[in-house]
Amino acid sequence: MNLRSLSFSGLVAVLALLGCSGSPNKGDDATNTEQPTIARSDLAQTPAAAIPPSSLNAAVTANNALAVDLYAHLLAEAPSGNLLMSPISASLALTMAYAGAVGDTATEMANALHFDPSLGQAIFDGQNALSQALAARGASALKLAQDLARAGNQPAPKSADYDFHIVNSIWGEKTYAWERPFLDTVAQSYGTGVYEQDFIHESEPARLAINDWVSSETKQKINDLLPPGALDEKTRMVLVNALHLKFPWAVPFDPNSTAPGLFTRADATAVTASFMTRPGLLAYVDDGQAQIAALPLSNGELSLVIALPHEGTELSTYEAGLHAGSAALSIPASAEEVVLSLPKATFTSASLSLTRSLKSMGMNRAFDQESADFSGLCAHPPDGKRLYVADVLQKAMISMQEGGVEAAAATAVVVAGALDLVADPDPLPITMVVNRPYLVALVDVPTGAILMLGQVTDPTDAGSP
Repeated sequence: MNLRSLSFSGLVAVLALLGCSGSPNKGDDATNTEQPTIARSDLAQTPAAAIPPSSLNAAVTANNALAVDLYAHLLAEAPSGNLLMSPISASLALTMAYAGAVGDTATEMANALHFDPSLGQAIFDGQNALSQALAARGASALKLAQDLARAGNQPAPKSADYDFHIVNSIWGEKTYAWERPFLDTVAQSYGTGVYEQDFIHESEPARLAINDWVSSETKQKINDLLPPGALDEKTRMVLVNALHLKFPWAVPFDPNSTAPGLFTRADATAVTASFMTRPGLLAYVDDGQAQIAALPLSNGELSLVIALPHEGTELSTYEAGLHAGSAALSIPASAEEVVLSLPKATFTSASLSLTRSLKSMGMNRAFDQESADFSGLCAHPPDGKRLYVADVLQKAMISMQEGGVEAAAATAVVVAGALDLVADPDPLPITMVVNRPYLVALVDVPTGAILMLGQVTDPTDAGSP
């Protein structure tokens, strides 16, 4: 499957920040010689219970608006082939960088990320609350599965099959001092400090260490996020958000029902794919242009939404009308008996750049060597360097099999330093054969947050490992 990943992302997000120098702000030294020293705030991560629901709701609203906006720009940039993106990964990565942005740079970033800059700390609080809510999905699904297994005298479920992991880390040049308000923000809202690295002399070992960390945190699903040359002697910081999830379906597909079938691609050529088939009650709606079905994952807190445009309706035409409240990006309110046939698919994207899309969304100043203002990261760089975003990269994967769904994502923002600072009874089942290009979205049901968004134009193309 040729799912072009949005460099948006588990998901994992990384920001490489380059620039200011000085003495490091040091926290407790690491006693393990394999672990770097950490510069960190004394503040603990704020518990989600202490954050007002309005902040979480604002974060979801912004995340979903970013999802549609960024997806549209990526489609325009490279309109053919499979595409996959993780808006939550991109948002977490970019808001960590936003925590150090000042003035017009911050205003442009907030607008591109669809945040109201007047919300101030509430922006980071909302990201924190959403991350903690998502991180709890795996444990709640596992507990329900364990309770059901005990009640039915069945074998206990495997805990590894119920996972939603979100974690952040920051890697910073060991000779630099990072501003205390920035350290406080990432401690309170992202639960991390700064792992000190020698980027100036050892940028390649640092790149490999960060890639290893990302691979480990995503269960080896996102590898080589930072390609060779992504970091160099000018690198000063790399901020990372890693996202990985794995859940069984609430109702699995029967492997005995899987059979080969033809999938017609956008260019009218056909490939043979393995179609999983299951009859049953599904959240379903036809919006007049597409059939839309939501397949709940275990515990029902996550759902995979499939939107199949009608025969004669191009996927690209359908996607052009998407907005944050579209039926294809939410859970249908009614249920129908549906016989669903869905091709098995596993895809891993290459690391792709989001820079052109973000610029076209209005985030220009952050990329400008002469006008970017990230003085919230380091206010007084003694070498006279001005921090600016050099590139934004993302890598993602998704797998849809008979047993369930697994997904991961990574986003990297590389910052460099420049000079100058009720249904009728017994209805006939609806047939939905997903045998042509379709839209796919992974949605968190309690919050409505869009976690993954993409299109499948060829389920046999596995992309880049």
